[in-house]
Amino acid sequence: MQPGATKGADGFPAETRGALLHTGTAVAVVALLAAGTYLVPGLERLRPWNPGDPVPLARLFERWGELEVPAFAGAGGSYRAPDRVSEGTARQLGRAVAGNIGEAGGGPGHGGGSGGRGTSSPAIRIDPDEYEGIDVEIQNRDALRQFYDALEHTASEERGALTRVGHYGDSSIATDLITYTMRRRLQQRFGDGGHGFMLVARGTMPYLHRDVTHRASAGWEIRQIVASQDRTGLYGYGGVVYRAGAGAFASFGTDDRGPVGGRVSRFGLFYRRDPAGGSIRYRVDAGEPQMLSTRGAAGDALEVIDVPDGRHTMEIRPGGGGQIRLYGVTLEREGPGVVYDSLGLVGARARRLLNYDREHIAMQMELRDLDLLVLGFGGNEADDPLSRMPRYEAEFARVIRRMRAGRRSMSCLIFAPLDQAGRDQYGRMRTMPTVPLIVEAQRNAARQEGCAFYDTYAAMGGEGAMSNWARARPRLALADFRHATPAGYEVIGNMFYKALLKGFAEHLSR
Repeated sequence: MQPGATKGADGFPAETRGALLHTGTAVAVVALLAAGTYLVPGLERLRPWNPGDPVPLARLFERWGELEVPAFAGAGGSYRAPDRVSEGTARQLGRAVAGNIGEAGGGPGHGGGSGGRGTSSPAIRIDPDEYEGIDVEIQNRDALRQFYDALEHTASEERGALTRVGHYGDSSIATDLITYTMRRRLQQRFGDGGHGFMLVARGTMPYLHRDVTHRASAGWEIRQIVASQDRTGLYGYGGVVYRAGAGAFASFGTDDRGPVGGRVSRFGLFYRRDPAGGSIRYRVDAGEPQMLSTRGAAGDALEVIDVPDGRHTMEIRPGGGGQIRLYGVTLEREGPGVVYDSLGLVGARARRLLNYDREHIAMQMELRDLDLLVLGFGGNEADDPLSRMPRYEAEFARVIRRMRAGRRSMSCLIFAPLDQAGRDQYGRMRTMPTVPLIVEAQRNAARQEGCAFYDTYAAMGGEGAMSNWARARPRLALADFRHATPAGYEVIGNMFYKALLKGFAEHLSR
């Protein structure tokens, strides 16, 4: 206080009393303006708080750097995480969040604990601890009978018993994070049947497969089912057809750095026969090049190349004599084991699969001989207008019928989309209104077509899940609120694995 300054009756100097009066007036004006947003129509976007929002300033008092394990992940406790998380650390966190302590053990027929707690078949023990903690189970599990029958033969360690799964989807599948988690868990539990199907080259596509080696040149002409670039509808099992240009080559091999994918006993070449077809030159390891002619009556074909079970690489090149059309390559083992194909199509809506020629996709499914077909779409459809939703269910049912290709004995499962979030009229992140409609339409179509259904959206936590996952530390969702992080995708893969395993335990008990 300045010398000689006078105090008022309240004990404050005149200057301080004036400042407090101005501050109080400003606060009162702000409060009145805020109150006006609740009273005057048209000012809703300006409201500072709405029911259901976090309490203002509450996050200042939250504990950061510690991730409380979500209830939906099926585990308790918390995990201290570093400020910056590498992909490897994120994968470890994903396993921890999903309640998976250690690696799944030991190969075919491996049990999860004391035999007294397992289910019926004496040769196969599924301990309840192996699927403990899941809140969302697979619906209409009876539709998985063919898959579970095949898995029972595999788990019984029957010679040559391969169980094959083909998982189609959009960008969440193209990263091979959900599918790589499923592949590792199933193969470590029931036997490594080989990596499965791979496209010839990625070109500009964001396409990735883990636990294998893959190289390809830029000399391949690529036509994708997503863009409907081929009027014939001949896109192959993986949704991409390749024509070889000058200098084209590709190689596919095992990789022993991971827990699976380190061995192969046969390669498969999926290609198109044609009266004017050329030759494919292939070579395994440092062996002599071999020639495969694609000339013949028009139709799809598969060439199987047997090798001693172990580490191998196969290289393919055009061999001349005419044009060749390739669909992809498989890496498999004799079995027993599981094969899990990752068939991601970035930017795809489910209806893109209707671009397949009916007879062609039927032949591809016959050649691949799947026990379970998984369709995981809906993330891109979330951008479609609400007015389109009433037609979506019928369209999705058509997609199921096209992809099952008359193979009613083949089990099918609909893998619902992840939560997708966008900003509402107030600028807040909210689940997009189309998402629950898509989930219900897919659930209904699955029931109608005799498919099982896994509600990925509900398993994540339902309404607002993506926003909650993005606030986790480390993050389980990306900043676009449309995709998960590596840790988040692994959480989803582990929850799906547990749901399938629980259904298998029930199958055995019958």
